[in-house]
Amino acid sequence: MGSVNISLANGQLGGTIQTNDGITGMVLTGASELGGYVSGTPILVTSMADVTTAGITGTLNSFAIKQLQEFYNQAGTGAQLYLMLVPATMTVAQMADNSNPAGAKVLLDYAAGKIKVLGLLSDDLAIVAAGGTITIASGLNEDVLTAASNMRTMAQAYFAAEKPFRAVIGGTSYTGTPGDLIDETTGTTNNRTAILIGDTDITYSSASACLGLLLGVISSIPVQRKISRVRTGSLATTKAYVGNNTVEAADGDLAVIAGRGYITFTTYPNVSGYFFSGDPMCTATTDDYCMLARGRVIDKAHILAYTTFVQEVDDEVPVNADGTLDAGFCKWLEQQIVNQVNNTMTANKEISNVGCFIDPEQNILSTNELRVVLRITPVGYATNIEISLGFEHP
Repeated sequence: MGSVNISLANGQLGGTIQTNDGITGMVLTGASELGGYVSGTPILVTSMADVTTAGITGTLNSFAIKQLQEFYNQAGTGAQLYLMLVPATMTVAQMADNSNPAGAKVLLDYAAGKIKVLGLLSDDLAIVAAGGTITIASGLNEDVLTAASNMRTMAQAYFAAEKPFRAVIGGTSYTGTPGDLIDETTGTTNNRTAILIGDTDITYSSASACLGLLLGVISSIPVQRKISRVRTGSLATTKAYVGNNTVEAADGDLAVIAGRGYITFTTYPNVSGYFFSGDPMCTATTDDYCMLARGRVIDKAHILAYTTFVQEVDDEVPVNADGTLDAGFCKWLEQQIVNQVNNTMTANKEISNVGCFIDPEQNILSTNELRVVLRITPVGYATNIEISLGFEHP
């Protein structure tokens, strides 16, 4: 007896890869709680209720609670945050040390590549209270500068492991003299690390930074968006300080701090609220990834490229008689990554364009190596707007 059998094919449409771009991580100075949170333990929270459930209280960890509350004030309940508190005996430089088995790498490994932007912040007042010392160099806690250098090594190690991330370090113990700060825009090449100067509470302002607020912004915007975008709206704070001064009193210093490659606050005449001044990394302005937004874009493309091409590892590849690649195969494989990036990024206006080229002349028989060139055209930014304004004779 005859019959017709129909089966449904699957996996033919090239579904979009999800990259969870807004997931951040935070390592802060903190303390173990009696019967509650144990310092050095990595956790994932999505709300202040989760923080309470984890046993972190304002009694022993007021410094951490402030940062976490500001994170959720900005990001909203539901934002995923990987969190770890470390004792006051650990400096921010030690947090960022890739050889420290109790440092930030504990949180990064716990998150298994999900953290896209990592924040590190020390409570300098607690460090001193615990018997430590704070040495000032170039206008900041010297450990901040060492941490930035250490973070470059750590970030490179995770980049090599296909788990790219960017980092922001709180610029603690700022002296209030912008001229003391190292100019990060010339001669430096640390495009995976940024330093934040400024806080929302005068109690901590000269010794701390509003890292939670900054990460809250990052977690709530797409990868191509600058944290300083005015149209996004003002920050979720009614107070802002730089050193021991209010932002208004320190207005003349803000441009100097920002001009030297640090993230800080800014305000605009006739616009209410506070904003971040920009998103510079600790690198020269000629660096392709001198902005956090550009770094987040390329990191997302990195993950998409890896996830797409890892499927081709040790797969059979059609070749010509002379060992070169079949041109049709090259075009097909080029289209796979272009489609994936277009569907995931171009369609969402995170980039302007993407192109891929696989040279069919490469001899894969002799090298067993497939070389791919993937090029991303980013979006532009209207950072400085020049307006010519005047009367017109009718």
